[in-house]
Amino acid sequence: MNRKSRIRSWLFGRTVLNVAVVVLTACAQMRAANGAPDDAAIDQVLQAICVERGVVVVVGASVDDLALQLARQSKLTVYLQSSSDQLLTTRRAADKAGLLGVRLYIQKETSPRIQLADNLADAVIVDTVKSSANDARKKDCMRALRPNGKLIALTPKLSITTNTEPAGGEWSHPYHGPNNNPLSQDGSIRAPYLTQFLAEPWYGPMPQVTVSSGGRLFKAFGHISFKEREWPLLNKLICMSAHNGTVLWRRDLTDGFMLHRSTIIATPTTLYLGDDKSCKLIDAATGRLRGEIVAPKELSDGPTWKWMAIRDGTLYALVGEKEPVDQTLRGTRLQSGWPWSGMGKLYAQGAGKTPWGFGKTLLAIDLKTQKIKWHRQFKDKLDSRAMAMNSDRLFVYSHKKFLAALATKDGEERWKSVESEVLDAIGEHGRAQNPREGYASSSYAKCSEQALYFAGPMRKKLAAVSATTGKLLWTHDDGNVQLVLHNKSLFAMARTSMAKKLDPLTGKVLAEFECHRGNCTRATGTVDSI
Repeated sequence: MNRKSRIRSWLFGRTVLNVAVVVLTACAQMRAANGAPDDAAIDQVLQAICVERGVVVVVGASVDDLALQLARQSKLTVYLQSSSDQLLTTRRAADKAGLLGVRLYIQKETSPRIQLADNLADAVIVDTVKSSANDARKKDCMRALRPNGKLIALTPKLSITTNTEPAGGEWSHPYHGPNNNPLSQDGSIRAPYLTQFLAEPWYGPMPQVTVSSGGRLFKAFGHISFKEREWPLLNKLICMSAHNGTVLWRRDLTDGFMLHRSTIIATPTTLYLGDDKSCKLIDAATGRLRGEIVAPKELSDGPTWKWMAIRDGTLYALVGEKEPVDQTLRGTRLQSGWPWSGMGKLYAQGAGKTPWGFGKTLLAIDLKTQKIKWHRQFKDKLDSRAMAMNSDRLFVYSHKKFLAALATKDGEERWKSVESEVLDAIGEHGRAQNPREGYASSSYAKCSEQALYFAGPMRKKLAAVSATTGKLLWTHDDGNVQLVLHNKSLFAMARTSMAKKLDPLTGKVLAEFECHRGNCTRATGTVDSI
């Protein structure tokens, strides 16, 4: 192309660009004149919302088109509560766009109160709101907002207010914390218990492990599905909003890796996930892999992560030999319910036979530097299901060999019990893997500062051992109980016998309750309830 041709081409391109700008500007002005927001206004609101996926509430008399455009131009779920006379027109437009009842929900405003649960919305957009702290509309908007959610007022100029309410309690480890006591510390979770949200996925494969931190739920789904509806989540990790159930991101997991173990830990910024190769450091907000911690070959008997806990900036881990992966099962069952048969060759074997969760190497890793603070290797395999940790001691158990307490600071042994009285009280493994007892892969040890407790699907007795001396404190005959330490009492929830409130150090029955947990269900606690 010669110089004159290049100039003509450039001038033509500039002319087309200028015409396009004029047309777009005219369209924007036309939309503004008709009361519809232009693209710049939509972009400004989307930036203020601060999330790509979530629940956004739009309320007011002149915000119908804003709600429609937000649903069209984003991945947000929009709830419109409007007093506009044009609501039917908005519904028809949303229906035509395939958004109505999918990502745009519309309700005629009959009350100024937002018709949603407390702390649910990621953002609330309102046409106007008074700056007064005791303005009724502003108060209700803040009620509907989740912690760190945004209240966005459109007029007289766009303003943003952040809900500074604390995010609530954490459930960072599979059994709440390193001590395995499934007791929530969230002071806002009290009776009467109301539904916060209902959200997909309705069904998932098994096994399944859930942790929570920073307003997010992390769910790891395993390798066994009995029905086709569960197939999409086989070997998947998903992150959901803990306030409204929105799925924020998902990742693939290792096919057939048995994940029902304590190898997933949530923090506000990072999800730590152990598998057959490393401990993955996953960005909590995006799901992107930020790094990995690999067990040093010279210190470990294998690469697989068996158990993990985090306390005071240190990652404690049991690592060890490679494990066989199980077959990923895609069931086609049509009957109601689900069976305890057909769970694959390995997972169905039950306690004492499954090859997962046993290791010989303990590591303490500084999370800032990722350097090993201390390590210990054992001659006998440790059972990760019997590991628990209080403020300064890590308890380990090798079946029928020994029970020991190690100092979390340096890994030094505080005591080691090989007494038959203690080992016999912990007992042989029952098979479990049935509806009356539950999963053989469950943890069967919990601890406090004073005592260590053994109970669960595969245990014949409930046994208590001193955390300071390793001596047997007491036993009860029914070991198939779910334990919750609550307010200086030990609650034992049984399937067939009466639930009991026990003295944690003596085993004395303080009260009995006419209630039974249903089959393989699990007991958990809140600040005011079991």
